Amino acid sequence: MGDSTGRKRSYPHGTAIDPEQVKDDVASDPSQMPDMFVTMCFYARLGFVQPPSCLKCAYRSSGCGSNTGSHDENKDCGELVPWRKDANISLHPDKLEGNIVFVTCSTAKSLVNGDAYPSIRWDTRNRRLLHEI
Repeated sequence: MGDSTGRKRSYPHGTAIDPEQVKDDVASDPSQMPDMFVTMCFYARLGFVQPPSCLKCAYRSSGCGSNTGSHDENKDCGELVPWRKDANISLHPDKLEGNIVFVTCSTAKSLVNGDAYPSIRWDTRNRRLLHEI
């Protein structure tokens, strides 16, 4: 994921990002969309309704790989994490269109911990992401 200069594009913390806004980044790395679905399925198999972080942070916090500091050292991670707007709809590739937004890894971590932002909040009871795009 990057722009024509090779720099990684950054996205705002605390907001839901419409798939249309990231389509150019995803198009520049065709393997990214299947990876995001795998991320969702990985966490679902572990019992999570929504991914609590990106896989890179999960790997780091598990103690695997080269972890030079505490697992919280990357608390401002800007990796995109796919979230379903309505988690009551089953997780299937054919049912994702119109039900996906992206949040940064840092936002996902915060939402899972119960934090709310002016434009986005996770409704745990109803399993819905309440947001404004």
